[in-house]
Amino acid sequence: MDAWIYILLSSFCSILVAHLLKFTEYERLDTLRVLVVNYFAASLIALLTVGGVPDIDQQARLIPMMFLAVVVGIIFIANFFIFSKSTHLNGLGISVAAMRLSLIIPVLLSTFWYLEWLEFREWAGVLLVFISLFLLLPEKGSLLKRPLQAGWLLLMIFLLTGIGDSSFKIFETEYYHLLPKEAFMGAVFLTAMVTGILVLTARNNWAFTRREVITGCLLGIPNLYSTLFLIEALALMRGGIVYTAANLLTVLGATLLGIVWWKDRLTSVQWGGIVLTLVSILLLI
Repeated sequence: MDAWIYILLSSFCSILVAHLLKFTEYERLDTLRVLVVNYFAASLIALLTVGGVPDIDQQARLIPMMFLAVVVGIIFIANFFIFSKSTHLNGLGISVAAMRLSLIIPVLLSTFWYLEWLEFREWAGVLLVFISLFLLLPEKGSLLKRPLQAGWLLLMIFLLTGIGDSSFKIFETEYYHLLPKEAFMGAVFLTAMVTGILVLTARNNWAFTRREVITGCLLGIPNLYSTLFLIEALALMRGGIVYTAANLLTVLGATLLGIVWWKDRLTSVQWGGIVLTLVSILLLI
């Protein structure tokens, strides 16, 4: 039951992240500057809340973990640029589809590499999730009509998102007992921040506004804790269920928030996706 609490908390934080990013777009704030502030706030909070340091004899074993953190940090911010480019060339619907379908990468990693086998009922829930996600996606016409346009961007989104999500399972399994998760995520966000600063410097884009700083700080808190809660859930439950449930609840919550807050309108097909979402959750519990 504790794992489900962490999954719910992780999903809630992810929904807040989606809401704040949409606010950034709605208010025409500079997204890169907001993201840099967000990474700064997240890394600062993570490093200030680290509970301890590893023993000296264990520090050499952490070198691969730090390399993983640097790679993931670069993936985080690089994936944002690729996603932005893809939404322009391919449309939002097909780009979101590539990102959501990447769920299969960490699920397969947990199931077949770490041997966290799922029961038949749970596999049925996982498969139903992909149907639900497809039904909930906007612009499915773009997904069907233009599957090959800028296909390399879609492939990069699929791979980078899947690898980034898989890194949390790798950390939980290989390094969770060696280093606090806050230290790992602090290194991840610090790398993303430095990468973002380099891009801002190259573009000479340093005109931060007060609203961008405030929004970035607000974004950094749920952005950090969505991952920390996810890692806690992975330590208590099989990864295949954690990734599937967290992703599904996030999409469902963001969709409902869009209806209530942003006055989005759903089609009958998307409402069918919500119904299937509830069935999927019942199969996973």
